[in-house]
Amino acid sequence: MYYVHSQYPDVILSKRVTELDIERRALWAGLFCSLSGLIVGFIVFAGTRPALFGSLSVGAVSAVTGAVSAGTSSAYAFRTMLRAREPWLKRIPKWRQVVVALGLVLVHVASTVMILLVVFHLFQQAFYGLHLDVLAGSLAVAAATGIAAYLSLEATARINAETLSVVLGIFMAAGVLISMLLAEDQGWWKSMFSSLGTTQAGMGSFWTFNLTLVISGLVLAAFAEFLTRDLVRLSQTYRCRPSLERYKLARMVRPRPRIVRWCLLLVAVAIIGIGMVPYNLSIEGHSAFVQLASISMIILLLGTVVLLPGYPAVFHLLSYTAVGAIWVAFLLWTEWSYYNLTGFELSVVAILFSWISVFIRTTSAMTQDRLAPRTTHSPSEVAKKTKSS
Repeated sequence: MYYVHSQYPDVILSKRVTELDIERRALWAGLFCSLSGLIVGFIVFAGTRPALFGSLSVGAVSAVTGAVSAGTSSAYAFRTMLRAREPWLKRIPKWRQVVVALGLVLVHVASTVMILLVVFHLFQQAFYGLHLDVLAGSLAVAAATGIAAYLSLEATARINAETLSVVLGIFMAAGVLISMLLAEDQGWWKSMFSSLGTTQAGMGSFWTFNLTLVISGLVLAAFAEFLTRDLVRLSQTYRCRPSLERYKLARMVRPRPRIVRWCLLLVAVAIIGIGMVPYNLSIEGHSAFVQLASISMIILLLGTVVLLPGYPAVFHLLSYTAVGAIWVAFLLWTEWSYYNLTGFELSVVAILFSWISVFIRTTSAMTQDRLAPRTTHSPSEVAKKTKSS
């Protein structure tokens, strides 16, 4: 436990990078990337009238330049600002810093590509047959590139466990939804959820689904680092309830951030493995990664009382309720044939992400309250002591 505490010391955010610094650098990044996008647009669209969506269209070029600017801005923000605001990042091993940076950079790159392609596709449907000239097309690329750089730098510089969990949930939902829309096999849902990641579903669905899982796994690994930092802060201020202090076993139960982190990392590795090994490539390998994710999450859910003492009783009740809900979902699939395997997988994903959302919000609330003065005495005892003094 000392090893974990030494990596996540209880420190106040550094003042070397202020909110104004982030805003100023984000504006500079947006301006520089806008000019770069404008130049690229003039070069690519020279002598043509590009459409809003399609091959060598405004949307396609914007997606490429926006992805580059988003990735570059995110990497710059992590290197120069986030690590300064969160000094504990510098204390973890280099390979873990690389994983965190890679997850943050890739999620901004992938999100930028998906958002820009969807937006320009919708605009093309709204303005059917519209073609822009070189100037208008280049300006559109410049605007998209600048906005991508600005938002990516802002988001990365201010990231924390709570916001990162929101990013992860939205990114996974958007990626899976797009892969569903791109699936050439309209009956994919009749077999299993993972069929979206096979070539039979179409190359668009194949790449979107599997890349979403791989990037989501990296983001989850980065999220585990931020969450562990918050859990270590809570463990440093943890106090056994006075009514339980007389029991030796109760005094031995303390928060275990390292075990929670390892459970989340195993889930992250499993998600990456599911994306890299589609079930039509290796059924055994794909199933092994699915089982690894399931076992890790079940251990985390069943062990909250031991791993996370001090959390509200209703949170532990919710954890066991989630396990029960997963079991009922399993019975609905196997025993009662209420839905097929796809329905069961969607139910489990919804249950687990709902629990993770509650877990993050509860941890965030407890972390924010950690600086509030606390006492082990009842209000009446405090009043008596105040009168006697």
